[in-house]
Amino acid sequence: MSLLHTETFGSGDELVLTHGWGLHGGIWQPVIDALQDRYRLTVIDLPGHGHSPMPAGGFDLMRLSQLLLDAAPTNATWIGWSLGGMAVLNAVLHWPEQFNKVVMVAAQPQFIKTEDWPHATPGSSLSVFTDNLTQNTEQTLKRFLGLQVRGTADERELLRGIRDIVDQRPLPQTEALRLGLEILSSANLRPQLNQLQRPVQFILGARDMLVPVASAKMIQQLLPHARIDIITEAGHAPFLSHTEQFLHLLQEFIKQ
Repeated sequence: MSLLHTETFGSGDELVLTHGWGLHGGIWQPVIDALQDRYRLTVIDLPGHGHSPMPAGGFDLMRLSQLLLDAAPTNATWIGWSLGGMAVLNAVLHWPEQFNKVVMVAAQPQFIKTEDWPHATPGSSLSVFTDNLTQNTEQTLKRFLGLQVRGTADERELLRGIRDIVDQRPLPQTEALRLGLEILSSANLRPQLNQLQRPVQFILGARDMLVPVASAKMIQQLLPHARIDIITEAGHAPFLSHTEQFLHLLQEFIKQ
């Protein structure tokens, strides 16, 4: 039995949805509503997020990937957003036989900026969130949610919608948030990308403040066969701000 909380919707080809740091599976509701008449969707709450408990001993990236695989059907197309995308990418690199295709939404093989990976989030920005977590988890989360929508046309309305969704389930556990930031701060999957055995799509927002769209060129160099789609007006949550465009790009890839 899986440790993580999952929900299933619809019937058809298998899709698995994993959310980002500080949120829960309910964030995918517009995608669920649009696709459940054509696909069977499995939506997972990351450990310590939403209705999923924290696993004994916590988790690192490898453990997170294993927990996700334990909660999902095999031979599915996985759609991973942000931290959820990094966990999915790590999983498909290690257990490719359990996957059909992979969709990375506002996600990168390395989240933190380095000299050889300049188009990413500065480590100092993430350190601020880590430092503030223990003092005020809720306030830190609110600040992070603000970054997710910054730059989009309907920023305030989108942020209000995300906060409403977040409030539908318990706040993430502080330790789960800390461990998630640890993964984002330290993980670098770039050296393993040449081992990728499954088709992959990256859907990026041109106005993303956390995963700069300039990373697309470097991702394409590492993965020449990857499909990369950019939604011009979107930020870090393109499936919420530009749902129809996102769904069109997603289904084009799934049907290939």
